[in-house]
Amino acid sequence: MLSVIDISKNFGDFTAINKLSFEVKVGDVMGFLGPNGAGKTTSMRVITGYLKSDSGNVIINNKDIEIDPIHTKSMIGYLPEGVPLYLDFSPYLYLDYVCQVRNIKNSKAAIKKVINDLQLEEVKDVPIETLSKGFKRRVGIAQALIHNPKLLILDEPTDGLDPLQKFEVRKLIKKLSKTKAIIISTHILDEVPEVCNKCLIINDGQKVFEGTPSQLKKKIGKSLDEKFRKLVS
Repeated sequence: MLSVIDISKNFGDFTAINKLSFEVKVGDVMGFLGPNGAGKTTSMRVITGYLKSDSGNVIINNKDIEIDPIHTKSMIGYLPEGVPLYLDFSPYLYLDYVCQVRNIKNSKAAIKKVINDLQLEEVKDVPIETLSKGFKRRVGIAQALIHNPKLLILDEPTDGLDPLQKFEVRKLIKKLSKTKAIIISTHILDEVPEVCNKCLIINDGQKVFEGTPSQLKKKIGKSLDEKFRKLVS
C-alpha cells in the first residue's frame, strides 16, 4: 500500500530526513518511533504530500504521490499532532463539513459510523471548543477515518485520552488494520507490542531499526520497555 523510497528533506543546512525507505502493507500497524527532532513529523508530512521531498519517491497503491496527487491523497487518512478543528462547530457539523470537502456520498451514514466507533454520541452536538482534550483528539481521529482510507497515518492518536479511551482506540486500530495499512507515531511504549506488528525507529532523519517488536526485544536482549526507552529518548 505504501512504499517510501530514499526520501530526503532539507531545511537550509539542516537535514530532517536522510534517504529514508520502508514499506507498509495492508494488515500492518507500524509503530513509528524516535526522539524529538528525529524527523518523524517531517516524514509524515512528506508521505501525506503536505511537504515535497528533495529527493526520493512516495508510492501509494502503486502510484507516485507527486505524479497523481489527487488519487493518492484521497487514499490517506491523516491525524496530525495538532489537528485543526473549527472550534465553534459541533463534532457533527465538523464531520459533515469534512464530508462535503471530500465529496463523500451518503455522508449521514459515514458520520454515524465514525461517531459510534469513536464514542462521540454524547458530545456530537456540543461546540468543539468546550470539549476536553480527549474528546477533541477523538474528533480528530474521526475526520481521518470518515472517508474510509486505505492508508491511515496517526500522529500520537491516544494523546490526551484516559486509560479506557486509550484501550478503545487501540482496539479500533486493531480492527481497522484488517483492511488498512496504518502508521502510528507514538511515545507510549506500551502501544508498540499491544497494537503494532512492526516498528521503525529513526534518529537524525535516518532509519536505525526496522522489524517486529519481538525482533527488537531479541536484538537488545533485555526488557523492551527499559531498552526501548533509551533507544528513543
